[in-house]
Amino acid sequence: MRMSLENIKVGMSVGQDLYTESGQLIILNNTVVTPEILARLKRFKINAVEINDSAPEADLFDIKGTPAFHSFKSEAVEAKESLSASLDSILQQSSDTVHIDIINNLSTLLYESNKSNLHLIDMVYSMHEYSDAIYTHSVNVGMIASHLGRWLGLSDDDIKLLVTCGLFHDIGKLLIPKEILTKSGDLTAEERKLLRSHPQKGFELLDQFEDIDPRVKQVALLHHERCDGSGYPLHFEGKNVDIYSKIIAIADVYEAMTAERAYREPICPFAVVAYFEKEGVHKFETQYVLKFINKILDSYLHSKVLLSNGQEATVILIHKNMKSRPLVKLSDGGFLDLAVNLDVEILRMVS
Repeated sequence: MRMSLENIKVGMSVGQDLYTESGQLIILNNTVVTPEILARLKRFKINAVEINDSAPEADLFDIKGTPAFHSFKSEAVEAKESLSASLDSILQQSSDTVHIDIINNLSTLLYESNKSNLHLIDMVYSMHEYSDAIYTHSVNVGMIASHLGRWLGLSDDDIKLLVTCGLFHDIGKLLIPKEILTKSGDLTAEERKLLRSHPQKGFELLDQFEDIDPRVKQVALLHHERCDGSGYPLHFEGKNVDIYSKIIAIADVYEAMTAERAYREPICPFAVVAYFEKEGVHKFETQYVLKFINKILDSYLHSKVLLSNGQEATVILIHKNMKSRPLVKLSDGGFLDLAVNLDVEILRMVS
């Protein structure tokens, strides 16, 4: 129902995304009303808002404390372990057929997470606690890709296939020496060549199994190709790369950059988005990467961040044309527009 501002109470749930007149997102659909949210509505002169009829399923500011999140986390860890066993079976060729039932169960779990009330970002970060980098990365890529597929309006079958593509895309890395994958210093030319062979190795490994969808095998081969031809191993341009590989490429880069690795700290999501803003329209499918930027940053609205000037702040507005440099509210109550104050950057998220 639509309610005037004076009738909206703390604890109610906003029933729509709210934007400024210039199209900047300020409040997400399903946000639970707090005194700060009420103040924001007044500040942006929003006089009436759609309010959900039923009580919110979860406070989006405390999603990690909900039973639904703990259930997902438990199931996702189990999924990671099942994926590890299944991929190791393929690697060792200890079975004539892949455990398709296991893979289907994993895909269903991640597909269902797509439709849940949980935040994508919280789901992904819950998995970053675990150290099995390849397996955790693959599960997260499957989740991210499924969301991007939904944002792009793909069919349920396509979204489920994207999940499976995410689970298998990096299987070739299991054939790369661990010391190369975790090396803290620069790779030698020979080491870099070996690392860049993992798409071909993964394709050849999967191609031995008839019961794996050919499109999944193709994604294993092509997920490092780029639309400008700068990728590897085949240096294909965008016209020669399928939709699934293009989507997995975006999910793969985002997840890899925002995750902690043995050789570096995680990169701030806003810095990753800045990379996509600068390079994305050339290297990735423009329509897909712009949709991804728009939607992924919605997840960071109201998040707490640490700035390069040492202050903590809360993201309160995502700019339409400079999404990686939002307006933030400082801990002392002041405001700082990072789109104007270019000498200040977001260093990291604060939990």
